[in-house]
Amino acid sequence: MKETQQILSSIAQKKFAPIYLLMGTEPFFIDEISAALEKSVVDESARDFDLSVFYGKETSIDQIIESAKRFPMLGQQQLILVKEAQYLDKTFDQLATYCAAPQPQTVLVLCYKHKKVDKRKKVLKNIAANGIVLETKPLYENQIGPWIEKRGQEYGFQFHPQALAMLVAFLGSNLGKVDKELEKLTHNLPSGTTVTPEHIEAFIGYSKDFNSFELQKALGMRKLELSFRIVKHMAGNPSQHPLPLTIGVLFNFFQKLFMYHGLNSTAEAPNVLGVSPFFVKEYQAAAQKYNMRQAGKVLNVLKTYDLKSKGLGAHNMPMEELMKEMILKIVSV
Repeated sequence: MKETQQILSSIAQKKFAPIYLLMGTEPFFIDEISAALEKSVVDESARDFDLSVFYGKETSIDQIIESAKRFPMLGQQQLILVKEAQYLDKTFDQLATYCAAPQPQTVLVLCYKHKKVDKRKKVLKNIAANGIVLETKPLYENQIGPWIEKRGQEYGFQFHPQALAMLVAFLGSNLGKVDKELEKLTHNLPSGTTVTPEHIEAFIGYSKDFNSFELQKALGMRKLELSFRIVKHMAGNPSQHPLPLTIGVLFNFFQKLFMYHGLNSTAEAPNVLGVSPFFVKEYQAAAQKYNMRQAGKVLNVLKTYDLKSKGLGAHNMPMEELMKEMILKIVSV
């Protein structure tokens, strides 16, 4: 993520490398950098002449090299953007000679999504020597919240801690989806707004009262009736509340609750658990309802139902019934 920001900063300063190889399993960062280059390298008035876009399924390495060797027609530089470059994998090493001595007035961008170039290929070494190689990876779970918060700030928003937690629970690690939802907020809220749970419900469509985050709180307090009421609503909207994701949220909570019991002091909680100080009181309260041994038992229950949610031993049980059964086992530990 830091490397991505460094690249974007250089692009903003009009400092371009002759070659960018953007590869890996997190497509959002690849799209973000390629979009920044498309916006910055060639002026709008010159795009018809100095911007060439190729698709890996429809082009060849020879066509890309031929275009890259040409001189720009109107501007000082031309941009050659190759999307879906992973489909050129079998012939990709044919770019090695060009990448050893790239045309200085060309910016060649290779978007190689969902996989990475074999490290043994000569082309990779030549690009690394003369350009930029970025390997993108999905964010770790503890990085998603800070990323959403930072991205929201770029759109002009602050977040109420509960609203941020809702976004993490609802949107997960799909950064492209997160970004679209944050952009949607700009059409409904003025810059400088502190986004609240009510805003999330109104403009993103994620109920502030019936979601995995609220289920987590209800279970943390052993509130069986409220947990069932939340589950009934969630089961009626399975596309918004996929069971594996819900179980993942609960597992994360009880895992941190287990860790909470091992702390020397509450003051350590935000750093050790990786949560906002706003939520420490929730762990304090839940710790009165579940001791360390019980929290460990809940984790085992959740592991069992994670397998069941994926079809192992559930015998096609409806989502609501499966969740109710899981909840009964949790509050009974």
